[in-house]
Amino acid sequence: MVVTGAGRSDARADGASERWTTQLAGFLLLGAVTAGLLGQGAYYPSVQRPFGVLIALATLLGLAGRPLTGDDLRLLPVVAALALAAWAVLGGALVGVAGAGVGPAVLLVGVIAVLLVCRRLGHDDRELLLAGVIGIGLLVALAGWLGVAGRVGSWAFPAQGLWRASSTLTYPNATAAVLAAISLVVLGRLIGTPGSLPLVLAATGLLTGLAATMSRAGALALVVGLVVLAGLRGLRATVRAVVGPVAGALVATTGLLPSMPAASPPRPALALVGLGAGLALAAMVGRLRGWSALVLLGGILLAAVIGLLPSADGGMGDAAQQVAGARVNLASPDRTGAQQAALRLVAQHPLTGTGPGQADLRWKGHDHGTRLFTYVHNEYLQVAAEFGLVGLVLLAVLLVAITRLLWRARPTSPATTTTTTTWAGVVAAAAAFAVHSGFDFVWHLPAIVLTVTLLVGLVLPAPDTAPAYMPSVPVQEEEPDENQAAH
Repeated sequence: MVVTGAGRSDARADGASERWTTQLAGFLLLGAVTAGLLGQGAYYPSVQRPFGVLIALATLLGLAGRPLTGDDLRLLPVVAALALAAWAVLGGALVGVAGAGVGPAVLLVGVIAVLLVCRRLGHDDRELLLAGVIGIGLLVALAGWLGVAGRVGSWAFPAQGLWRASSTLTYPNATAAVLAAISLVVLGRLIGTPGSLPLVLAATGLLTGLAATMSRAGALALVVGLVVLAGLRGLRATVRAVVGPVAGALVATTGLLPSMPAASPPRPALALVGLGAGLALAAMVGRLRGWSALVLLGGILLAAVIGLLPSADGGMGDAAQQVAGARVNLASPDRTGAQQAALRLVAQHPLTGTGPGQADLRWKGHDHGTRLFTYVHNEYLQVAAEFGLVGLVLLAVLLVAITRLLWRARPTSPATTTTTTTWAGVVAAAAAFAVHSGFDFVWHLPAIVLTVTLLVGLVLPAPDTAPAYMPSVPVQEEEPDENQAAH
């Protein structure tokens, strides 16, 4: 078959059109994540509608640029997510509440859509999208820090006598879930490019925002993610990458502590000094190696402690004691009561559950009054209560499918250091999010789920080029004309 000049031009035009279409799809995904994270996690319908429209448009453009293939349809997470979505809709019908399962089903379809679009992005487009997500994470972290340091609007949340960073998601634990996941991806990248100043500063800012939420689940998720990261990339390399940002975040958080007690006025100047000192410390430690970095780190931390402890208004020590008394413990009687109520519902409706959104979590408190929760603060138990053991099994299949897909996506070439460290960071982020999901209702904020899904999609290989169906149209070879034959 002879390829003419016109044929080559058409092929180049088709390739350019495909790249342009998929690039636009990536930008739309970024726009959706931005709108969702800055709009209370897309929890409310007023944000869910534009959020969903952007994802739908991104999906249409992504599939227009590169149509569905058999490889897409064979993805195990696609099958598992569709099965769970169907069970959600059926669960609503079984309890006689029309449309009760539509919301969870749409979210699961959104997970599939994000994975399919991300697979179609080229390397440069993925890098650009990841940079955008990191930038949004930094914006969320900054808003939370400002919320505590200056008691700005709804960016801080008063509870247990403390002001905690809630940022644009208006819920501290949801903010922590997002920041922990993005932080781990940045730290993973930092392992591959040690000493990178932009990555060091980004990681420090994200970890500072995470610390400002004072989320115990967020801290546990981060630790689990770091363990996973160390297992994948080595303990020594992980510690070398993490020590600077963690030290800087600790210094920045120390400066923020006096602004946290609700009984005390905010101390924005001290918080700003602490933030600047933390970023500077992280940058210096990131540039040094070995014992010199440790000596510098120890000296600066000691000086910071000595200088800040005797500060005015009761000192840093009083603020630290109040924060520790409220957050450094495992007590959570209301959540324990909600979990016990959910277990009773599972025993009453073991197979099919109460139906999506129909879990009535009631129990007697210590004061003998009735407590009522909407969420269990444990998404796995929430699924068991509302979708029954059938739904819980389908969820387990979906999570195993995503884990298997991530493992099969691991880079095998030793030359692709950046790709490998990004993959390791994403795996750590997914593990952290899975842990955090056992302590908060983070799946009920669609923007958080789809942000983590987007991170997973960015490390997946492109689909095979074979289309999902082949048209039964015979291909006719073009015959060369006599002049071409003569040449």
